[in-house]
Amino acid sequence: GMQEESGWPEHSRRRRMASPGAGVVYGQLQDAATSRSSAGRGMAGMQEGLLAAKTWAPERNLDAFCTKVYNYYVEKGFWCIVLSRITNLVNLAFTILFSTFLLLFVDWSAVVRCNEHSCEHLLRQDVLENTTFGEGVVIMYFTIFSLYWVWSFIGFLFTLRDSHEMYEFYTERLNIRDDELPMLKWHQVLDKLVGIQDHVKICIIKNLDSLDITNRIMRKDNYMISMVNAGIFKISALCLDEHSGVFGKTLEWNIRALILDSMFDDNFSVKRFLDPLAHEQLSENLQLKNGMVRLRHKLMVMGVINFLFMPFILVFMTIYFFLKHFEELHSKTSDLGPREWTCYSRWHLREYNELPHFFEKRLRATHKPSQRYVNQFPMNISTIIARSIAYVSGAIVGVLLILSLTGSKSILNVYIGHRSLIWYLAVFTAVLALSRAMIPDHIEQYNPVEAMEEVIEHTHYCPPSWKGRYHETRVRKEFSRLYKPTVLVFLGELLCVVTTPFILFCYLPSRVDRIMECVKEVTVCLEGVGDVCGPAAFDLEHFAKIPPSKLKGLGAASPAAVAKAGETKVRKYAGPHQVTVDSGRRGERKREHEEYLRPFKSHQGKLEKSFVSFLCNHPYYETDTQGAALLTTLTANAAAASSAGGGGGRPPRAPALVASHIIAPSGPGDQKESTGGGGRGGGGGSAAAVGPPAEAKGV
Repeated sequence: GMQEESGWPEHSRRRRMASPGAGVVYGQLQDAATSRSSAGRGMAGMQEGLLAAKTWAPERNLDAFCTKVYNYYVEKGFWCIVLSRITNLVNLAFTILFSTFLLLFVDWSAVVRCNEHSCEHLLRQDVLENTTFGEGVVIMYFTIFSLYWVWSFIGFLFTLRDSHEMYEFYTERLNIRDDELPMLKWHQVLDKLVGIQDHVKICIIKNLDSLDITNRIMRKDNYMISMVNAGIFKISALCLDEHSGVFGKTLEWNIRALILDSMFDDNFSVKRFLDPLAHEQLSENLQLKNGMVRLRHKLMVMGVINFLFMPFILVFMTIYFFLKHFEELHSKTSDLGPREWTCYSRWHLREYNELPHFFEKRLRATHKPSQRYVNQFPMNISTIIARSIAYVSGAIVGVLLILSLTGSKSILNVYIGHRSLIWYLAVFTAVLALSRAMIPDHIEQYNPVEAMEEVIEHTHYCPPSWKGRYHETRVRKEFSRLYKPTVLVFLGELLCVVTTPFILFCYLPSRVDRIMECVKEVTVCLEGVGDVCGPAAFDLEHFAKIPPSKLKGLGAASPAAVAKAGETKVRKYAGPHQVTVDSGRRGERKREHEEYLRPFKSHQGKLEKSFVSFLCNHPYYETDTQGAALLTTLTANAAAASSAGGGGGRPPRAPALVASHIIAPSGPGDQKESTGGGGRGGGGGSAAAVGPPAEAKGV
């Protein structure tokens, strides 16, 4: 490879050699060099080569490149991205200016005293003269968020540049126009990206497949999913927990900035994170201790910074929420407005390598059945009271609306208790909307089991304590902790702004050892990708509840085949519990290692469900022997569950994952195809190729 670089530009060689561990997009210049070598064929060939050399510069950060390719697809083209960013900047500027106007220029004491006799000087004229402490705080609020707007505008310029590069890449390399993006699925775009590597080299080490590219896009989010799965951020303080006021967007942003964004070096390795001093002569425990001390210090410093900015963030979030959700809360008729999943429950439900648009699509499908399940348990007392309040307030609103339609000025000139009738119209309209929201929709049939089964089919989540008890109020309360009204979720976000400084300063430093151990134990190194989260690499042998080597019967894989499939998944940072010393204690040490890894293994089959979901979302991906063994076993279980339902009545519902994802083989030939043949493993290793959903006989 280095010998072939002699004809390349000097700056390209320097940039490639500067980061040998990271994949580099260099095939563009290779194409340009090929075009230049054939320049004698005519001026057109030379111009084409020069254009390619100018357009396709090397990429040093393949993670950023793959993320830009994905974001361009999700946001549906260049002009959609530009207009989206411009409108976001306009909305942010409006929120800052409007909130500053309301807080600084409106004299709210005069507004409250305003009546039919005196209603003057509602706006302050001498704001910048004799500034009080409160006005100074508002001015500081305006300054801070104005700087944030400037920073967002600078980010928009970089986004504009990246979007233009992606426009050229999609148009000239992938042959996909912007108007075609809404009709394409992501796996079709990804298949083209994988296919062009025969002539446009993306990674200098190997050709990346769908899993490699997805692991690059989801590298940081997969670690977050693993930490949530291990219960590291399951926090309870006073009367609060991770679903109400502790884990919110503010804490998530801090975790991402302090841990996830600083976890990897230029070679996509976590060694610097585990050992900031990078002293090779130190023992493994001392290296881990260095990382713990550094992370504790960063968390405590960020806790102080969050405490200083807390009041400004609270004001901004309150005003922004009011402006964004007021119409929605007024128009919806569900319980206290529309419902949504809490921030922590979203991370808890998300699966490994599940890209954001797949995850959002899955959550959108849960809203109707989730709301239907919640409504299966009507609160009779509150419903009776709400109906009475709705009747009274509706009658008053109706009379006031009739007065306004008659053209009479009485609604403006008649005062009751120093308030005009139009004020009462606004108040009783709000009371009517709130009372109607507390009245559940009419339920024709009481069937919470069917509603919950439909929810589970989309969420892939069902704790063991829920099974067979969907009709109980306890399960409804536990489910409602995950799926709350939007108003309560927002109040939890406001409370999270207050609690985040204390969580960062007092609580998370005591969890640093678990964070570092989680990173250390779940990290595997993939060739051509770098360090990634082991469950996201679908390392089923180490992180699945039942390793493929222990599967019995149909789908069982030989230990040699499993070992061969796992050769590319190297656990460089695994703890000393993984090493066996003498043969006499081998079984005891193995049990100790399994117990040690238990907190970091996937719970409730998350790894297996993530694996099957990935195959459904990427139908052309070819799995290895470990995955083939798991798929065959799941298929056999689904077929057994289906055959057990015969005999008259309605067949028992198969587990949600198997029922919605696994297609049973139609015959022995299909079973043979699912466990044999070549694939990504190559050289005799078994692989299962998953075809399009309509042709999923490979699964």
